Amino acid sequence: MGRDRRRYPRVGVALDASVEVLGIHWQAKTVDVSPYGAKVALPTYPVELPRGLVAELRLALADGDRPLAITARVVRTDPDGIALNFVNLGGVSFARLKNLADSLLGSLPIDPARPGENVGVVKERRRARRIEVALDIDFDADTPHSWKGRTIDLNPYGVKVAWPPTAVQPLWGTGVRLRIASPDGQPPVSFKGIVWRREPERIFLLFVEVSHEERERLKSLVEFLQAALA
Repeated sequence: MGRDRRRYPRVGVALDASVEVLGIHWQAKTVDVSPYGAKVALPTYPVELPRGLVAELRLALADGDRPLAITARVVRTDPDGIALNFVNLGGVSFARLKNLADSLLGSLPIDPARPGENVGVVKERRRARRIEVALDIDFDADTPHSWKGRTIDLNPYGVKVAWPPTAVQPLWGTGVRLRIASPDGQPPVSFKGIVWRREPERIFLLFVEVSHEERERLKSLVEFLQAALA
């Protein structure tokens, strides 16, 4: 799911971290974190790390549990830090990092130069009214899986989908291309999304990489549904 790593919102946060690579070890702070990767501040001495180099990272989270020990690969070196992608991150570690991101998204700034959402968009998303509506929806993941179902509710930033209790759910952070039937006579709306939250009989998909024009169409769809259900 390499393409989805950059779609997932990265949260700017300074966590205590230690990095070991090529026999070099230093204590640092994170610049940003997501369940797929992190950027870690550079050491005080000059260092040049080639892309693909394996590093060992330890992250201290504020959840009271032990620090995470993570294997990562160097993506690039920027003036403000080293970007790392996590390798073979386990489900428990992924869940801890995702819980951290969930708890911080509404209160910490996200770099506007990165794919994701800035604070204004996050707050607007959380304020947006959700419309309870059952629309046909289908979506595909990068792996050869596809799903069909019905929406539970919708707003311009995400959609909640009913899920059969016996069906296998896509994993947290899975990137998808989703299509929602439009009741206003227009073609189905189609967007990129990620699996943001899972519950026993429902999942929540967050829209990502949505252009201004696409967001306006989503808002128009929600307004149409509000008027129709009034």
